[in-house]
Amino acid sequence: MIKKSGCKRVVSVEVKDPESLEYALKLLKRKLKKENFYVELRKKEFYQKPSEIKRAQRRRRKTSDGDDLNKL
Repeated sequence: MIKKSGCKRVVSVEVKDPESLEYALKLLKRKLKKENFYVELRKKEFYQKPSEIKRAQRRRRKTSDGDDLNKL
């Protein structure tokens, strides 16, 4: 069951048998990957100044348009 309320998310998995613990862990990992939890965790690992974020976004836009990265 996945609930989204604001920016907080709750991802839960029910364990019915003690033997199915490995399966429950596998299921939890799948749900976290689907929710992009690991991507967000990686982004928040280090502080990035807002100007750096904007610069990276501009760079991504230019490369997707086919322009050269070295022009920045």
